[in-house]
Amino acid sequence: MAEWSLEQLIGFWFAMILCFGLMYWVAAAGLGGGLKAGNGTVAADLPGLGTAFYFSFVTALSIGYGDVIPVGALRILAVIEGIAGLLVFGCVIAKLVSRRQEELTEEIHQTTFEDRLDRVRTNLHLVFSDLGAVQQLRAEQGAMREQISRRLESTVRVFRGELQTVHDLLYRSHLVPDEETLESLLANLVICLQGLLELRAERNTEQSDSVAFQTSIRAIGHLAREICGECVPQNYAPALKESMDQIQELARQLV
Repeated sequence: MAEWSLEQLIGFWFAMILCFGLMYWVAAAGLGGGLKAGNGTVAADLPGLGTAFYFSFVTALSIGYGDVIPVGALRILAVIEGIAGLLVFGCVIAKLVSRRQEELTEEIHQTTFEDRLDRVRTNLHLVFSDLGAVQQLRAEQGAMREQISRRLESTVRVFRGELQTVHDLLYRSHLVPDEETLESLLANLVICLQGLLELRAERNTEQSDSVAFQTSIRAIGHLAREICGECVPQNYAPALKESMDQIQELARQLV
């Protein structure tokens, strides 16, 4: 029952009550008496059927007014129904509470997801700004000096982390960003990869790369090559697929 939906549980609960009611009524017809109301027994007629259903409901809800009571072996049946009714009704209440918890959890996940997207957008913008600053410093000083090189390596590491986040959003996340947000993220990735590609070419002509820098570049290339229109599980608009293919091509050139 834990796997059943709320609608299935309620339907089963009502069906159980009706079945027990029919059994009480059939007992009145076959045994000549099964339920007792006041000083008389419940007859096997249409009003008796209504009384049997009424008794079944109050028994399943454990109300027990005492105006209708079972007689003989039906007392055992009434006890069984009372236990079953409590168990099923408890499952219904638990399912209601669980559904509300799931809604709250979904709201929390949605809020966290939106915050995550805002953080990615902000960090990609910072990466683009840092790449531009490094390129400007390099043009002013005429060479990729050690201080500028360290700043570039730090920026590349940040870019690697945000690229991993975008990769996870496309491949593993249950929450998929809307196309407008995704278009913005992909555009930022394209700009950052283009800037990194230019600086990478200049760096190769001036000095050798550190191991950390090479590792970051390889990781960026590996992640970016998996962002292509035909690779990601989700189906997106043609314009987004074109941006993904552009990212993949820039990754090939970078590596």
